[in-house]
Amino acid sequence: MSRISNAYREEAQSCPVLPGNMQRSDVQRLMRRVAPAIGMNDGQLTVMLAMIDETRPSDWIDPSIEPVCFAMQSNIASLTGKDERTVRRVETVLENVFRFIRKDVAMNGRRCRFRRSDGSEYRQGIVFTPLIKAIPRLVELEADLNSGRVDRAVLKQKISAAKRIVKKKLMDLQPRFPEDSTLRDIAGEFLSWPTRFYASVSVDELREHLGEVSGVVDKLMAFADMKQRMSARPDKDDRQYIQDTTQETSVFCNETVDKRTAHKWADTQSETAQPNGSADCLENKHEDRTAEHNSEIAEHLTPIRLFYLCSEEMQLHIQISQGNRPYPDERDFTNGAIDRLQALGIHPSAFNDAVEQMGNLAASLCVLIIDRNRFHPVTPVKCPGGVLRAMTRRHASGQLNLNRSLFGLMQRKDHW
Repeated sequence: MSRISNAYREEAQSCPVLPGNMQRSDVQRLMRRVAPAIGMNDGQLTVMLAMIDETRPSDWIDPSIEPVCFAMQSNIASLTGKDERTVRRVETVLENVFRFIRKDVAMNGRRCRFRRSDGSEYRQGIVFTPLIKAIPRLVELEADLNSGRVDRAVLKQKISAAKRIVKKKLMDLQPRFPEDSTLRDIAGEFLSWPTRFYASVSVDELREHLGEVSGVVDKLMAFADMKQRMSARPDKDDRQYIQDTTQETSVFCNETVDKRTAHKWADTQSETAQPNGSADCLENKHEDRTAEHNSEIAEHLTPIRLFYLCSEEMQLHIQISQGNRPYPDERDFTNGAIDRLQALGIHPSAFNDAVEQMGNLAASLCVLIIDRNRFHPVTPVKCPGGVLRAMTRRHASGQLNLNRSLFGLMQRKDHW
């Protein structure tokens, strides 16, 4: 069928329409998001959006008619600040390369519409039905792009957390072993790492760098362990116990919770709902027993015990981070917390603020407590992000005691 005869045909009675509740404006927003990913440059996008603007919004959702741009190339050129040759070239690309339009125009390029005497409409112009058909594919592409953006953010957070562990370990070990060549090499490697990543850095490159930093963490852990064994005496600075980083002065909880008897980190479970805790939470009822609670937590909070305080979802993320190592450590709980942020609806900035205020492990414990208290029987957490920010403020004012919250989780689980 020639283009002229195609232009004269009557509209199909069942034309494709935008899926769901999408409108013309949603199509334009979608195109802005996916244009770079499909290889559409700014000039092509500008011309296409201008042509979409010249269509009737209702035609995109009306099954009895196709959306058509009737504006002449000279008009589109004027609207976009380009020349007619450029517009003509873009139309060709949109039709033959991207296949987003169908040109139903006269031999001289004329576009118009008028109603015939029988009531039918004669239309010539740029038809956007092919773009409507491509929308599901473009929506999937947008979802993939969003996922990639999330992946980047998660990887960057994990890299920052691992680097903080490296820095902390180096600051602890170097003064004690100033002449050790292994520590000097690691310090040199640490200083060579980039301090920030630009948009051009791919997800694969970020993942590779995370593996590199994690490898250095492993080296430092092994070095500290070796020196501890050589000294033949325990060194509290090298132990991966939670109490070393959670000695706050106040309270947060939701209830009493759970207690297990596994290895030394699993026998502690405590839940939390709102920043101040419920009326019957341990923090509110037993403030005079802080020392007793803290000593009990200090005795039982080992990595394995803490692992069993986590939700099943967070446990899975921790195990993935742990890999083949026999026991999880601080970085695994931090990685697990980072992986839970999106599912909990916590903005990365809220977690970053918590880390800056209280450190990797304490911030991760806050996420653990919030995660567990989403289903608190009395005061469930309704806004995880708001609760985390409240916990950060309470820590800054000296009013956050994670030990009590964890003990509460332990006690509540005891009654299950």
